[in-house]
Amino acid sequence: MGSSTVVNSRFNNWPFKKKIFQISHLKKINNQTIETIYINKEKPIYKILKLPELITRIYRYFNSSKKKLLVIEGASWIFYSFIVIFFFKFFFSNVKIIYISHSIESEIREKYSNKFIYLLTKLLEKLVFQFSDLSTSVSKKERDKINLLYKVKTILLPNGIQLYKFKKQKKINGDYIIYTGSYLYKPNKDAIDYLNTCIMPKLIKKMPNLNLVLTGGGFKKKYPWVIDKGIVSKSDLYNFLFFSKCLCVPLKFGSGTRIKIIEALSLGTIVISSKKGIEGINLKKTNPPFITDGDKNFINKILNVIKNNKKFKSKSNNLKKFYVENYSMKNILKKFINENEI
Repeated sequence: MGSSTVVNSRFNNWPFKKKIFQISHLKKINNQTIETIYINKEKPIYKILKLPELITRIYRYFNSSKKKLLVIEGASWIFYSFIVIFFFKFFFSNVKIIYISHSIESEIREKYSNKFIYLLTKLLEKLVFQFSDLSTSVSKKERDKINLLYKVKTILLPNGIQLYKFKKQKKINGDYIIYTGSYLYKPNKDAIDYLNTCIMPKLIKKMPNLNLVLTGGGFKKKYPWVIDKGIVSKSDLYNFLFFSKCLCVPLKFGSGTRIKIIEALSLGTIVISSKKGIEGINLKKTNPPFITDGDKNFINKILNVIKNNKKFKSKSNNLKKFYVENYSMKNILKKFINENEI
């Protein structure tokens, strides 16, 4: 969900004639600048079988385009990016390739994939960075890691946001905390399971009416305190965030930067996050957001935020301008294009 937010925002602010190509199982988008190759299910084999059609469509578009700039968003398994980059790198010398990394995928795969998939991912990731004419990373920490690991020179391109106007309308009754992100993504799954097994059972003993709202889809389990909203519109997401007591992000592993946190801070929503969750985000050195780890600390922070919600909400509202300005996708992309003469 965070990846799609970044991709759409970057695409909307890219200052050239452009077209986006994607393989997706989601409903058709009525947009002339987006070409979608549809698959029945969100599974690797379905995407792999559609890669020849994707490459063909890109090739045809380049035949009618003067500026042959191919921007690959690394928001899915690195294998897909590798196939497309390999094809255009070795068969079309006049195409400039920019690879935009969303994370160090091999780090994530090491945590939950078998050894073969992890080693394959690491090899393909290395080749993708080396084959690209220009590659980027989302934070200084990840940039330094990638450069050291793969002997390349990536450029910093932070994730940004494009806030949309929305009508403030509370759509969930009662007090709730929120977590946003697809349950199908392993780091999100781990964080959501942690909230439901270690945090919420203890919280509801002190606040029996407190709920946990989930957005992003993929969650099938049943807990009495969970309100699962699935995949939601941007307007609904902003409303759920805005009226929540806080966004809780107890991530234990993962890579990249969390768009959910940047959006929440830009809306004035209070954030409680693990150190891993807040990684790569340029913060104002003040609370909120609250950075903590461990069951007891998380629970105490949540209780404190709910008890003193007006005070912390006021502080968050005073800080939101900083995050809106520093993470404006338009400003980030303009600076990136000017500095790299694209």
